[in-house]
Amino acid sequence: MRFVLHRMMLRRMKQPSLASLLAAIAVAPLLSLFACGGGQESNLPPPPPSGTGVVSSATPTTSATPSVTATTPPAPPPVLALGPASDDPKPPLPTVKITAPTSGQVIPADKAADFVVKLDVKNWQTAVGSQHVHLILDNHPYKPIYDPKAPVKLSDLMGGDPINEGEHIIVAFPSRANHESVKTKDALSILSFWVGKKGPNATDLKKQPMLVYSRPKGDYKGMMASHVIVDWQLLNAQLGDGKDHVHITVTGPGIDDKLEAKAMAFGPPYFLDNLQNGIYTVKLELMSGSGADMKVVPGSAWNSTTRSIRIDHDAQPDSPPAPAASSAAPAK
Repeated sequence: MRFVLHRMMLRRMKQPSLASLLAAIAVAPLLSLFACGGGQESNLPPPPPSGTGVVSSATPTTSATPSVTATTPPAPPPVLALGPASDDPKPPLPTVKITAPTSGQVIPADKAADFVVKLDVKNWQTAVGSQHVHLILDNHPYKPIYDPKAPVKLSDLMGGDPINEGEHIIVAFPSRANHESVKTKDALSILSFWVGKKGPNATDLKKQPMLVYSRPKGDYKGMMASHVIVDWQLLNAQLGDGKDHVHITVTGPGIDDKLEAKAMAFGPPYFLDNLQNGIYTVKLELMSGSGADMKVVPGSAWNSTTRSIRIDHDAQPDSPPAPAASSAAPAK
């Protein structure tokens, strides 16, 4: 009996318990770790280095994005170009005749301002905002006549200037709705008269070369500023190679120096395009020669005329003038 008990105790000692086995399993890795040198060559990834250059995932990052600035393309430069002439009116051709004053008439100085100009217009239907007549006194900017029967005083044609004593020249010719003048035979009427007293030497309007400035003039607003006509009338001169020419010079916003053109034919007008807001100066000269020998044709102050015009693309165009019902003729 004592022998049996002894063997049973030996068996229990040789068969470890489950708890002891689990404890041994847990301790084994630690023992092997220390046996391998205290963990100095671990297979785990190293910790991130300390110091600058470490970006925390909690801190948002931004990248420098180049700024994009919208640029407006530059405006096209102003252009002065020859345009096509309108077709001539069909027969019977229009004619304009100045019936008052008459050629060589002497008007008393104290009555000149209120003297009424009279026109006889044939074969040319006029209407407000459409066909009309350009009436010019002493090379002042023209007055458009929409009703030839409406009274127009000499003072209405002077732009506020006084009518001095001496010789005066008055011109009238038909104009299309776009202000291109009609240049057919006998369309233009011109004569000289006197204020105060008659002088000894009257201008020979049948022989003296004369350039009559017509357009452009005044203010151009809205769409009217987009296509500006340059037009004139001509007397007793021929244009072409070896002959006279009309020299056009334009200065103003967007033009570095000046725009120039030599009109070698009487008929087709020129046009100004791409004009910018502001003041432009337009000069028309009847000239002879070329290069250094080019000069204004002598004999008439009308042969070199300068006008200033105002361009405003942002403004509303003026309303057409109302038909004249009294002595006040349309202004434009």
